[in-house]
Amino acid sequence: MIRIIAREIVYGGHLLALGTVSIAAFCSFLINRTPTFTLLLLAYLFSYGAYTLDRSVEMEKDSLANPERTSYLRARKKLLPFIFGTCFAIGYLLAFFHSLPFFFGLLVPLLLSFLYSLGSKKLVRVLGAKRLKESLLVKNIVISLAWSLIPFLVGLYFGFLVPTLLLIGGFIFLRLLVNTIFFDARDVAGDAASGVRTIPVVYGTFASFRIMTLIDICSALYVSALVALRLLPIYSLVMIGFTLYSVLYRHAGLKDFSRLDVLCDVVGDGEYALWGAVLLVGKFFIV
Repeated sequence: MIRIIAREIVYGGHLLALGTVSIAAFCSFLINRTPTFTLLLLAYLFSYGAYTLDRSVEMEKDSLANPERTSYLRARKKLLPFIFGTCFAIGYLLAFFHSLPFFFGLLVPLLLSFLYSLGSKKLVRVLGAKRLKESLLVKNIVISLAWSLIPFLVGLYFGFLVPTLLLIGGFIFLRLLVNTIFFDARDVAGDAASGVRTIPVVYGTFASFRIMTLIDICSALYVSALVALRLLPIYSLVMIGFTLYSVLYRHAGLKDFSRLDVLCDVVGDGEYALWGAVLLVGKFFIV
């Protein structure tokens, strides 16, 4: 039973959705707001819906990089369009009745999600590819940008947009940039076979690991600088621990590539599910 639940949480995309929930709570704590059930539900629905859409579209390509997850999802392939459609429908209905600025703000991640997974022929002239995920670095930037919008959306939800929320978006962007490149290192075979240009495909796995370490350092320096300038509360420094966290699990992956599936799907994605709790602990214990 435990194994069945664990597989559903990881392969079903729930861990990622819980990570979005945790970051929404994290942003709420930063501005001294209590995250409401509706806010957390919306975070879950939009994240779960977006990743369900992407995994339904990419099922065949993912069979090369993650055959176990693909096999698990293929059993419910016909349900996936209904799942992401329902998630978006309920989410936008709740957002509409909450506030119009919040509702319209949520249209941006929806657009990014569709251009990322399904694409448009009009993008070929601009990027040389139909989908955002097929262009070098664009894929990583789009995912990181979408997640970095969470503080802005939390601000719209509470009607309380302050510099703290806008600035923490930069940290989220850098942390997700590391995550997306690490996943590309795991998916390098499938991406290369599909013609998707990623940093590991173009520059190699070892070079991409060095790039991730550099971004980790930048994210730690970014938070430290904001705290030093009193633009973030001092307890925000607890988030620097996640740079060490990612360095450690990447080191394990570099030593044994066979462990990349677990490191990506559980350890890597699991980082974001910890954010809210870690910041809350820091808020209570760091003056």
